[in-house]
Parts: sequence; structure tokens; C-alpha cells
Amino acid sequence: MVQRLAALTVFSLLLVTGAFCQGLASLSGVVTDPSGAVVPNATVRLENVERGVLRETKSDSQGRYLLPQLQPDTYKVTAKADGFAELIVNQVVLAVSSNVTINLKFEKVGSVNEVVSVSAEAVQVNTTDATLGNAFNTTAVIQLPANARNVVGLLALQPGVVSLSTDVGDQRNGAVNGGKSDQANITLDGVDVNDQWNRTAFTSVLRVTLDSVQEFRVTTTNANPDQGRSSGAQVALITKQGSNEFHGSLYHYHRNTVTTANSFFNNKTNIGRPKLIRNIYGGSVGGPVIKNKTFFFGNFEGRQDAREDTALRTVPTASFRQGILKYRNRAGGVTELSPAQIRTQVDPGGIGVSPAAQQLFQSYPLPNDETTGDLLNTAGYRFVAPIRLRWNTYIARFDHVFDRDGRYVAFVRGNLQNDRDSGLPQFPGDPANTNFLANNKGIASGLTAAFRPNFIGTFRYGYTYQSEETAGILNSNIVTFRTFSNRIGTNTSLAFQIPVHTLTQDYNWTKGSHAFQFGMVARGISNRRRNFANSFSTASGNVGWLNGTGADLRAGVPDLLTSFNTPFVNAAVAMLGLVTQGNANYNYDLSGNVQPIGTPALRSFANEEYELYFQDTWRVSRALTITGGLRWSLMPPVRETNGIQIATNPRADVWFANRLGTMLAGTSQRDAGPLELVPADGP
Repeated sequence: MVQRLAALTVFSLLLVTGAFCQGLASLSGVVTDPSGAVVPNATVRLENVERGVLRETKSDSQGRYLLPQLQPDTYKVTAKADGFAELIVNQVVLAVSSNVTINLKFEKVGSVNEVVSVSAEAVQVNTTDATLGNAFNTTAVIQLPANARNVVGLLALQPGVVSLSTDVGDQRNGAVNGGKSDQANITLDGVDVNDQWNRTAFTSVLRVTLDSVQEFRVTTTNANPDQGRSSGAQVALITKQGSNEFHGSLYHYHRNTVTTANSFFNNKTNIGRPKLIRNIYGGSVGGPVIKNKTFFFGNFEGRQDAREDTALRTVPTASFRQGILKYRNRAGGVTELSPAQIRTQVDPGGIGVSPAAQQLFQSYPLPNDETTGDLLNTAGYRFVAPIRLRWNTYIARFDHVFDRDGRYVAFVRGNLQNDRDSGLPQFPGDPANTNFLANNKGIASGLTAAFRPNFIGTFRYGYTYQSEETAGILNSNIVTFRTFSNRIGTNTSLAFQIPVHTLTQDYNWTKGSHAFQFGMVARGISNRRRNFANSFSTASGNVGWLNGTGADLRAGVPDLLTSFNTPFVNAAVAMLGLVTQGNANYNYDLSGNVQPIGTPALRSFANEEYELYFQDTWRVSRALTITGGLRWSLMPPVRETNGIQIATNPRADVWFANRLGTMLAGTSQRDAGPLELVPADGP
């Protein structure tokens, strides 16, 4: 895959084509004199005062100017023309992925030594294209309330976004204007950061902290050809940059259980309210390395949750642990069977209570809850257990301006996160059933080059490495009994690593009233996983596998209430220790050899994605702008790279055509021949 991407990089550079420069902004408008007549050949200069970066262009014969592919920030705009006093517009805010329009009108006729300074707001309504969406700047990101300071949660504030609950597992959560929730496309500094594994809505595989986000924009509808990959929302996030002044912050947010209410069921069983103590702390700093040349920004954020959650298990009652089996009789009462009666009336083999099963059930805690179980042989056990969460996030960015005119600007940004979450134990005192580990990291780099005032190029390379593991507690074969919670957890382990390479390049060429944009993107995605889901075999006391569905077990208790048949036979199977069903799981190697118990299934998948686009923004007049273009995407199917992918013989389309032929001929479909599964060709 790396060789394919390298070849594609050379190819894209030779063709001087590129990919979507998501996250950048543009500034355009018309230069006029005091009477409203257009002013051609006026010099329009854009200056980032905090970093000393300059960009300059001239208005055309119709007074139009365009400055494309600008880093979102606050700028000063200066306009100069012979015979007019210099015009300065301060505090021009360019939001992420926005097309801002500011018309420049010279206020007075005068010498070039005179200066007129004004403050102007950029036009907030997008008059350049039909995209819909809102941009959130630093102030909004910091001040809007966000649960656990999660910037992704702010995305749900957009019109057209479905936000049902905090349950990210709901597939409807995060759907935008009717599109599926997994169709959103997320970029960070112009580089792909989509979660390739979970594909949950608005989820960046690299954690983005509130203090590291300069701003972001969500295009919910009518994305231009320069955005895409999917039919859903286009989310562009930008990391903060350093400036010529040092800035920093320290913060600590604390949440506790003081205002938390307990649940009804916890109160009923005299269990206190679960604890939730959350501490989020960190700091950020940014400033110059070399004034007007090199800048840095860094952010660390830690999060620690000490919380508790409630679990409900089904456990044996005190009498069942002593070998006593109860059932509801037809007279409306309860009948108890002693171990001796169980041997003679319940067990057709006359063996009786299983000592091994009794030893197992005596290891369970006594019940304390009556909301589950049959309340004769089984009942509930509700408890509160601690859950620990530790997240550490590190973010750093460096920007460098190669020349005073700001024609060549580069950046590099790195992210690293180390996470560890524990799940609930099966019972108090047991280790957690699962431990979640994540070590995601990523790097992005970019270069923006103004070859000429009307020809701008932007290159991006990104590498995102998603590494996560859900470590389950199960490490051997296991036997379970129906209606009883398992004594130990049955969670198995799953680990995966997904590296993603992204290469993008974008060019913008202004010619008269046209702003042409064309680009290309290439992504290489690998998915290596280690799965223990089928590494262990299971057996169970399943009454459904007995002759007559356990009719022999209840034959000796003729007064058994019919509605209690199922609870009784399930309890009897457990009491007798009957293991009636076995499920054997096997993993094989490529040669068909059975692997030892506990050997994980190793899989490796890969796919590449290629996209091209062309776009033209035609400013027909001051009041009319037409944007149009085309986008072409090639996304071949995911393939297995270990040589175990299969194909059909003959090809599926040929086989279906043969079946259609037999149908039309009125012959048996057996004449179409068999459809076999055979090894596919290598990648």
C-alpha cells in the first residue's frame, strides 16, 4: 500500500493536481470609488497582524478581487489606488471553510499619503455558493456549555442535525438532513480524521480539546465539489496557532455527585447513589519561536473519572444454594423439594444434586433485589461498582512563514492520546469484565504556496494511527446455565490498528471573473485486527436440547403450575449440573489446520480511495455568482491481504445469468451448475 501511495504522490505532483483544501477560507469583493464606480487595478493587501503574514492581489477591470486559500483568522485589509486615500478595514474575521465577501469602497479622493481606517463586518450570509452551515469560532467553542468539554458535542447544535441522546450507539444520533449518521466526513487541518472502526457520527479519531480548537464549521447541505467523500455533513476543524505574542492558559474543571439524584431501584434496595467525580485539567501555551517567522502552540489535557455504576445480576436464592428446589403448585402455594426428593422425583438418572454445581452456586452472593428472577430459585443482586477512566491528550503545532510576503507557509501538527477505561465487574471484588485501551496518534503537515497572486497551491499529508483494544476477561472455555448470570464475565478481547495515509493537493487559479479550483485526494487505509470472539468454546445447560424439552424432569411433580414449567426445568437443569449443549469454536490457519484453544483470529484488510474534482466560481455580476463543478470518486471494495479472501466460481454475475437462461428456457435451474467458493486472487 505504501508503494501505491508513493506512486500516486509522484503522479499527483507531476500532474499538478490536488485535493480538497478543507478548512481554508477565501476573501472576495468589489473595489469602488465614492460614487460607486468600480476601481480597476487597485492593490488589495491582506495582513495577519499577529503573525506578520501578508497576501496581496489587484482588482481586475471590473473592480473584483479574490484572495483564496487563507488560513482562518482575523486580518487587516488595506486597499490602495492612485488618486484615492488609502483604505484600511480592521478586524476582518475569516471563518473556517467560508467564502467571505467584503466590498471595499474608497471614502474620499486624496493623495496616497492619506489614510481612512474603518471597521467592517464580513457578510455573514454566504453569497458565493449554496452551501449551508455555521462556523464556530474560539469564543463560541470555549463559552458554549459542553458535557465533559467535548467539542464534538457542539456539532449537534447545527440546524438539521438529529440529536436524540448521549447514546452514541443509536444510529439515528447525528443524522444530518435525513442522511445516515455514518456519512459525515471530518477533517482536522485539512487531513482525514474519520473514525474508520466505529463510524459514529461526528467522531474524530484524534481527540480535539476545546482549548486546541481555533474554530470549526459544519456544512450540512449542498457541499461544493471541493468537499465530499460522503453524502453527509462536512466537518472541518482547525487547530490553534501561535502568534508573535505569548499566550497561555491553565484550567481545572471539577464535577461531583452533590446534585446527582439516585435511581428509584437503588433507593428501593437501599443502595446509595452512584458516585461521579470528574476532573478535567490541563494547559495551553503558544507564541513565537522566531518573530514573524516561526510559531508554536501546545496543549495538554487530562481527564480522570472516578465514578460508579449500577449492575443487576440474577443469582441463586439462599435455599437453592442449599440444594432445595422450589416451584409453584396448582393450589397456589409453593412446594419445596429436598435433595433426596430431587434425586427420586426430578432426576431420571437417580443421581441427584450435582456437588460441582452446588459449589459453583455457593460462590454467588445472596440476592438483594426482587425485580428479576422467579423469586423462588433465582432472584436479583444489585450492586454499585467503581469504574475508572484515565485520558491524556497531547497536541502540538508549529507554523513557519518562509518569506515576508507570506507566499510560502508551512505547518506541522501532532496529536497523541493515551486512554484507559475500565468496565463493570461481574460481581463485587472481581476484576473488570473489560478494559478499554486506546493509543491513537496522528501527524499532519501542509504547505501553501502563492506562485502568483492569482495562482495558489496547497499540499497536505496526514498520517492517522488508530490503535484500540477492548481487553476482555475470558481466557478459557466456559459453562453457563440459563436464567443465572454467569459467575465470571464472558467478554472476549478485540484489538485493532488502523493506519490511514492521506495525500491532498489543491490549486486555485483566478482568471477574470472566474475562480477555478481543481484537486485530487488519495487515501490508503489498513485494518489489522486480533479477535478472540471465537477462540474459546462454550457449553450450557440448555433445556431445549433435552428430550421433550425437559418433560422427564417435571414428570415426578404432577402438581407443577403450568406457567412455572420453564423456570422449574431451567432451575432443575442447573441443580443437577446437566450440560446439554456444546458450542465448539475453532480458528484455522491458511493451510486448514485447527489452532489451539485461545488462539485469536488475525485479519488484515486494506483499501484505497481516489477522488478528483473541478470547480468554477463565476462572478457574473455584483449580485450574481454561479458555482458549479464535478467530482469523481473511485473507492474499490475492501480486500483481505492475508490471502484468505474468497470469490465465487463462476463469477456471481455469470451464475445468475445462467439461472436466468434456464428460467427462460423452462429447464431445471440445476442446469445452471453449482456456485462454489474458491480462494480469490492475491491483492
